[in-house]
Formats: sequence, structure tokens, C-alpha cells
Amino acid sequence: MKFLCLLIFIVAIPLHASVCDVISPQKKFQPRYAKHFNISYFKNYKIISVDQEKYLLANAPVDCIFSEIKIKTPVKNVAMMSTTYLPALVMLNKEKALKAFQDKKYIVSSAFDLQNIQELSFKFNPEDLLKLNSDLIMGYTSNLSTPGQMHIFHTLKIPVVMNKDFEEKTPLARAEWLVFIASFFNEEEKAVDLFKQIEKDYLLLKQKNQSLEKAKVLVGDIQAGFWVTCGGESDLAQLISDAGGALAFSKSSPSTQYISLEEIYQNKSSYKIWLPNNMWESEKEKREALARDPRYKFVKVDQTFNNNLALNKYKSSDYWETALQRPDLLLRDLSALFHPEVYKEHKLRWYRKL
Repeated sequence: MKFLCLLIFIVAIPLHASVCDVISPQKKFQPRYAKHFNISYFKNYKIISVDQEKYLLANAPVDCIFSEIKIKTPVKNVAMMSTTYLPALVMLNKEKALKAFQDKKYIVSSAFDLQNIQELSFKFNPEDLLKLNSDLIMGYTSNLSTPGQMHIFHTLKIPVVMNKDFEEKTPLARAEWLVFIASFFNEEEKAVDLFKQIEKDYLLLKQKNQSLEKAKVLVGDIQAGFWVTCGGESDLAQLISDAGGALAFSKSSPSTQYISLEEIYQNKSSYKIWLPNNMWESEKEKREALARDPRYKFVKVDQTFNNNLALNKYKSSDYWETALQRPDLLLRDLSALFHPEVYKEHKLRWYRKL
């Protein structure tokens, strides 16, 4: 009898729900630059793939078996863990959808009503996320306590989604995650049009700068006995090159580089522009910092600019919010730093002269 009941149950499953088709989409969005996501469209749902993770998005309940997260779209309220996701909400006019955020003092844009945004802890806690009752919780891998935690979210049907914009190696690839975020609002077409304009403006500016003499650019500062700078294959390195600059100590890596101070001393080069990318806000602060560490006396630069012109009252910088997702605008800032004779009318948005 038990065997008969089990057999009836097994036979009955296909009558009510089949496995969701993830093999034969009707169409597919394959990003031009981004390497870590794509979108497959089926008859009544779409599946977003972020590397090995998959998320099923649909306007109405889908009667098929899907082993990972199902999300009803368009989402109405969202929780987010990184400032780099916020420009997409602004461009899509979805600022009011943000109901919770990790450490909201880092939000610089005035488009968001901080009083109506709940604070989130850095590490994802299933109990806290259930209480949020959010349509979408977007974070990154460091928010997970363990690699297997996503399975818990799948089981509890908590709509946690991983965003990997920070793993992209080029400015336009990072910016293309606008389409990823837009898909949860069913606004992909608008996002694609917005991105195409960003891409067009960026490439036109890059082409303009190719004929200019390369300005020698030094990035970073002294930390723990090393000169800490960006890798030669990072998105910042590409921005510097596309803005008409030549990055000093350009190692073939996308990762942060630790250059020995001996190499800095022996180089004996002078640089047109120094981008410390730290929190110095004035020439006085810079002089005081250099006076405290005599090792800086080997650094010969013409001008110094820091990426903290746009700050909120907590000293959080809009560079880490808007600039990284708008490479077209950031490229214009850098172009004006390296070649002020060409970009005389440009008013800097993120960089201040020290």
C-alpha cells in the first residue's frame, strides 16, 4: 500500500509541475562587455544567470520546478548592499523602491530618503532577511557567512541575488550591470538604451584622447611599507589610458599592486598627475602627511588630485557610488585632469586639486 501511494505521488508530480526549461530560450541578452551575467527569455518567464547562480523572474506564478530563487516582477521594494547599485535606481527612476541598505551613511545621492531606509548588517542573516519582507535583496559574496548559505536562502525562498559588478575588469563592463538591475523592474529596454548612450559617449571621448600625448600618472600612496596602486589590467588603469594617461608601475594584473619603495626610489621619474585616492581634502592635509613620512620626498609630481570632491556629511564619497557606474562622466573628469588645455570648459565632478 505504501509503495502504491508513493507511485501515485511520483506519477502525479509531472501532472502538476514540470522542471522549468532552462535550455531553449526564445531570445537571450548577452552583454557586450560584462562577463558575469546574462538573461534568457522564455514564454512566460526569464532566467538571469550570474556565473553558476540562476534566478527565475516572472510577472505571475510559474508552475514549474526551479531549484533556485523565483522572484515576482516587477519588484516594488528592494534591499541593497553596495553603493554601486544605486545609480541604476536613479537612472531608472526607482529611488523610492530602496527600503533597506547596508550602512546608509555611505549613500551620497540626494535622490534617496535616508529617513525611510532601514539599516542592514554587513553579513546576511536569514532571520533578519525574512523580517524585511523585501521583493529583492541584492548583495555580493562577502555578505555571505558561508559559501553554502545561498542554499539556505533558496530553501527559505528568501529572494537574495548576487551582483558581481566588482569582478568586472573594464569600466563599460561594470556599467553594463545597469541592465541586470533593471531586469528585476522589467525595465531592460530602457536600461539598454541608457547604456548605449553611456557606451557611445565613452568611446567618442576615448577616440578623441588617442591623438594626445600621454600624461604620466602616478596612482596610490604609501601603506604598510609599500606603494599601493592599481593593477595595469584594472578598470582604473583602462580609464587612465583612455583619458590620455600613462599609468606608472603598470603591472599586468587586475588586482591591487604593492610596489616596493626601493623600486619607487630607483625610478626617479617625475609625473604630471598624482592620484592618491585617499582622504586628503586640501593642500595642507597633503603637506602634513608628506611631512610625517619623509619617504614621500622621492615622489616628484606636478599636480595632485584626489577623488573626494563630492562628499556627504559623513565624508562618504560619491566617487564610490556614481563615478564607478558612469564611466562616460568619470572619463571626462580624468581627461580634463590630464589634458586641461583640451578640456578647458569642463568642471570637475569627483576630483579636487590639492
